[in-house]
Formats: sequence, structure tokens, C-alpha cells
Amino acid sequence: MRVILAITAVAIVAALAWSGFWYWQVSLREQAIDGWLAERRADGWVAEARGVEMAGFPSRVDTFVTGLNLADPDAGWAWKADELQLLSLTYKPHHIIATLPGEQVFSTPYDTIRLHADALRGSVLFRPTPRLELDHMTFEIGDMQITGDAGWSAQIGKGLLATRQSAGKDVPPFAHDLAIQVSSLTLPPELMRTLRAGKVLPAEIGSMSLDAMLDFDQPWDRASVEAGLPTLEGVNVRDLHLSWGRLDLRGKGDLDVDAKGFAEGRLDFTATNWRDMIDVAQQSGVIGSTMADTLRVGLGLLAQMAGKPDAIDIPLEFAAGQTRLGPIPLGPAPRLATR
Repeated sequence: MRVILAITAVAIVAALAWSGFWYWQVSLREQAIDGWLAERRADGWVAEARGVEMAGFPSRVDTFVTGLNLADPDAGWAWKADELQLLSLTYKPHHIIATLPGEQVFSTPYDTIRLHADALRGSVLFRPTPRLELDHMTFEIGDMQITGDAGWSAQIGKGLLATRQSAGKDVPPFAHDLAIQVSSLTLPPELMRTLRAGKVLPAEIGSMSLDAMLDFDQPWDRASVEAGLPTLEGVNVRDLHLSWGRLDLRGKGDLDVDAKGFAEGRLDFTATNWRDMIDVAQQSGVIGSTMADTLRVGLGLLAQMAGKPDAIDIPLEFAAGQTRLGPIPLGPAPRLATR
């Protein structure tokens, strides 16, 4: 009898202790969310949530934030989400499963973009320190509809975005590996009309992928996000792949970010069925008919000499805010950061 009473007492004490631990974690998370929103408002942000609810006792600590509205006037962006779910195990609070059901709205000085996906969820693992430094994360997208208030729309069938802190010899201290995979990307009809590519390439890109290392000026942690996000300083593109109709494009190279935030460096591409690229460039007005004919003849000779008539190596150089194919200007260089 005494043994049974002792076991019962231990079980009761353990249950009370676990319950206290769960409620302590719930209290910490509520305070963290409320405190973070209050701090952002004190910094001049718009930072509001219609409601914050906690659930999951006893094995989980699940947070449901509804009516989330964030905006940084200085940076010029805003984000609204119908609901943000943050799910975690009680004994592993630094590992968060995040889901975003409903609509999201991203606003920038250029456009307002609305997202709706059948599946938008991710796993985020922070280092268990007060700074909550990002270790790695993975986000999955399923059947996402994207619309812009400027009158355009696009669609993603499936997507995957993953990052992790880079490791290895001579790796920059705040670098992250980035992997992106997208399949069935349907481009906006307006873009296809602008490119005049409909007769050459389909509106749907079969697949896109990127394997790269991004070098930032500071770690991705709570302090840096609150201060305005880390700044990108360089990109090592290990592999960039695009499969679009008959066109197959692969590239790699290194890019720095110049003082104005534009890409600076070189990417080397290998293009299969490269004549489609020249057709699109000519039809969209990027190059004239004379230059297009010159490229077809010149690049065709190079491809024949290399023994691969349907494939050609293409070096893209970025300097002084411009993109060039050898001596041929193609337009502005991509902006990688805001200075």
C-alpha cells in the first residue's frame, strides 16, 4: 500500500511540475510576442495582432496569431497575414513549425503582392540562446497563387526553400547556404507579352533551382531582424538551373554587392537550345535584328567548334550597375541589397 501511495505521490508531483513547466513556457512566449510587438511600435513600426491564443497542453506549446499586421515605414515594406501558427514541442521550444493558412499581403514601394497557397509551412530551428540565432529552416509551398495590385498574376505548383548556416574552412562567419527548388512556375501574361516570348517559350517554366552561399554582414538573429535585417554582401552561386520549354540553362559564379546594392562579378552559363534566348531577346527589343543575326552566326560558329551545336557557354558580367554579355549591354544589373 505504501508503495502505491508513493508512486501516486510521485506521479502527482511530476504532473504538477510538468504542468507548471508548460504554463511557464506559455507565459514566456506570450510575453515575448507582446513585448516584441510593443518594442516595434516604440520604434515607429505598425505592429498589431487581432488575437494571440495558446494551446497544446501538455506535450506542445502552440501559438495562433490572427490578424497580424507589420510595417516598417523606414524600410518601406509591410506584411499582413490572416493567421500565423507557431507550433513546438514543450521540451524543444527553439524548434518551431510555422504554418501560414489564409491570405498574406506584402506591400513595397513598387507594388502590393497577395499570396494564397494550399500549403505554406516550414520548420525553423534556432540556436537555444537568448539571441535566437537562426541555425536552419525549410519552407514548403504548394499551389500558390500570386497576384499584384498592378494587375499581374503568377502561380507556383510546388516550391521548396531551405537555408542553413554554412560550415567549412574559409567560410565567412555569417554565411548561409541557400537551396531553392520551384516547379511549374506560370509567368504573368503581362510579362510574356512584354518579352514577346509566347511564340518561342511556353508561359510555364518547368523547373528552377538554385544552390548558393549568401554572405551577410551580421548573423540572422533577433537583434539583427529588429535593427532592419542583415545586409547581403556577396553570393557564391554553386549551381543555377532553369528548364523552360526547350531551353536548358545552367550557371555558376561569384557576385559581390557594390556600394549601391547592385550585383558585381560574373556568372558563367551553359545554354542548350540557346537560339531561343536570342529569339526572345530580339522580339522583346533588348537587341536589334542586326545584333541578333550577328550573335546567331558568331555563337553558332563557336558552338560548332566546341562540337556542341545546340549548346553554348555564355559569360554574364555585372559592373557599374549594368549587365553585359561580353561587349554587349543587356540592361541594368540585378539589385541584391538596399544600401
